Amino acid sequence: MAENSRPLQPVAPDGMELLFFYQCPSCGKHVPQASPTEPRMLRCPGCGQSFPIIPVDEKGLQYVRIMLAEGKAAADPDFL
Repeated sequence: MAENSRPLQPVAPDGMELLFFYQCPSCGKHVPQASPTEPRMLRCPGCGQSFPIIPVDEKGLQYVRIMLAEGKAAADPDFL
């Protein structure tokens, strides 16, 4: 196959997700969760124990997403 001689241009973010960390009460490992807006049980990948989590406020998530334009406004202006 022929290689494209044109240099690749950097790609800006076009979406985002907020990651929250919950500390396992059994072993202390931090377990990541992407925007958990409903109560649920998590299983710790370290010790295998399950534990319930407190969800995050959906209105707060919406605020951050709006302020960062779903990630577009978080792009470094020096690269645009």
